[in-house]
Amino acid sequence: MPEMDPIKNMISATDPVHNDPSVPDGEAALRRMLAESGEFSDRLPRNVVSLADRKHRRARLGGVLTLAAAAVTAGVLVATNLGALTTDPEPASTVAPTAVASPTASATASASVTPSPTPTATSAPAVWTTFTDTTGQATFELPASWTVSQAPQSIDGGAYNTVVVKNSTGKTMSTLSLVYDGTGGPVCADPKPFSTLDSVIVDIPQKAQKLKEMPRGPSGFVFRIVQGDKIYGSMALNDAELAPGTTTCGLYNSILGPDNMPFAHFGDTMWLKPDGEEAALAFDSVAEATAYMQTQDYQDTKRMLISLALHPVNVAAAGRFVSKDGSVSFELPAGWTAKDEPAGTPDFPATGVGVFDESSKRVARLYYGLGGGLGGGCGPEKYTATELDSAPSSLSSDWAVAAQVRFSYRVLDQTSVGKGFSYQVGLVDKSSGQLMNSCLMYSVVSGAPRGSLTFADRDSKSLDEPVFQSMAEAKAYMGTPEYTKLKSMIRSLKLPAQG
Repeated sequence: MPEMDPIKNMISATDPVHNDPSVPDGEAALRRMLAESGEFSDRLPRNVVSLADRKHRRARLGGVLTLAAAAVTAGVLVATNLGALTTDPEPASTVAPTAVASPTASATASASVTPSPTPTATSAPAVWTTFTDTTGQATFELPASWTVSQAPQSIDGGAYNTVVVKNSTGKTMSTLSLVYDGTGGPVCADPKPFSTLDSVIVDIPQKAQKLKEMPRGPSGFVFRIVQGDKIYGSMALNDAELAPGTTTCGLYNSILGPDNMPFAHFGDTMWLKPDGEEAALAFDSVAEATAYMQTQDYQDTKRMLISLALHPVNVAAAGRFVSKDGSVSFELPAGWTAKDEPAGTPDFPATGVGVFDESSKRVARLYYGLGGGLGGGCGPEKYTATELDSAPSSLSSDWAVAAQVRFSYRVLDQTSVGKGFSYQVGLVDKSSGQLMNSCLMYSVVSGAPRGSLTFADRDSKSLDEPVFQSMAEAKAYMGTPEYTKLKSMIRSLKLPAQG
């Protein structure tokens, strides 16, 4: 008889019927039954288990244990032959998931065991914060790592604002604009197809009277695309009905907002146009645009836009200062003071006003009249001038339009001689506002009805003027409360007598 292999020997050695001394030898028992006389019955009391049943029960139990031991042994043998299991698994994408019928754990690596998910590095949930703009009319949520800058202003006693939201890398994600009025739409010779890939209704009331004049849909978040040379996309709040048909020259992002507050734009662009001008998103295909919805940037921006709440508030308009002679007026920021100061001469009459902040520091000076005393000299040095900010002024008379009056924030780079960046914040015209290499800057407007006009933190360079040590510091100044108040105040200047 050939020698049994090791596994077969082990199975044979575990035979409970062959090795259990409590179980009689079946063959011996049969010989005795045939050789010996006696009476017996094949019926047993109900509470007595037959020898055959007992043997079968033990045999079944022993068989289960035998198979388990054999499987473990086989696993050990395989592991011994193949060496340590240290090779990397195949990529997850190449293994199809298997449905598991039983959750019972086993000592074997078989399909009956639910595999544990492969540990992966996970980032902590983003921390979110709530932002309320300076006017108190708008509130929304945003990731705590994102930054916000704003430029509030007052127009005819109303409070308006522009809020720019950037992510942690400095990329602009959305802009909230509380504006005085809307703008007309673009026209084009060849409208392009558009579609909406995602939309969510939000609970923002709409101006009742405006809604009657311009029937619209409910306020909501929309992710829309338009097909030009590429697929251009926009994420924004919108309540206008979609353009009729399937093509467009431009999709407007705007909501009416509640009564007693400005119109609102909140999104990555005000107009989504087929030429991609000012479009924040561009894709090679609709499929790519659809896939973008699964990105973290999309999810975070969508949550931020949807969270917007608009609150009509009784914003206390800044007090309006009017000079004693009534020739000038402007909005005075809360906490600041202004007073008339001597200016001009009997031969050259003028109006002078000094403006001071909460700490009584002089922050601006206004001069309006004949003369002005502007002058100054400098050496042969020439420095580079850079305009960091510009905006229209409230002066709208013909003379102001002809002179191209505007608000301007400029710096003069004097770092080559160790003097840092000097700066001026004020009104300029087409002449004084030119950017050129020079040792001087002026903030002055010519051609006003009563002569020259200056309204600025300083009208020309001076020896004691403050400077910034770097361009980054000069740019950061635009985010300060002082700059915001200066800009709003200077832009609000009116000349009541002559416009």
